[in-house]
Amino acid sequence: MQMTRTFALIALVLAGPCTALADAPFTGKFSGTGRACSGGLYVRTKTIEWNSSFSICKPTRYEVLDNELDKKEGERIAFRLQSPSRQCLYPVIEVQRLSTYSWGVQGYQSMESYRNRALPGWANSPLEARLILSCPMTRLD
Repeated sequence: MQMTRTFALIALVLAGPCTALADAPFTGKFSGTGRACSGGLYVRTKTIEWNSSFSICKPTRYEVLDNELDKKEGERIAFRLQSPSRQCLYPVIEVQRLSTYSWGVQGYQSMESYRNRALPGWANSPLEARLILSCPMTRLD
């Protein structure tokens, strides 16, 4: 009986770090390219920051809207900035893995824009409220 409790305790201790790693928040440093996308995206455990040529989103807390990082293909995660700075044009950010170091980052001007992104009439719309900033980025870490 004592041996069983000992083994159970050892198993719990060993399983603890594995569970903590699996639940670890997504973090990363990304570098953008091109005129509109030059700058960087910094996802930290508690804050997110995205600086590009036309939009400056200073570090702010965020909430995760969607997390599909456990998929084999099409891994993606989406964030909503809780208190975007005044110069921040894209308070909703979606990050999607394209290859090992290549990531696509999309900035949405509103939750409505993010929610409707897959609608045929919404994508590529000339309406200013529907414009999406789509940036190819390289993961640095």
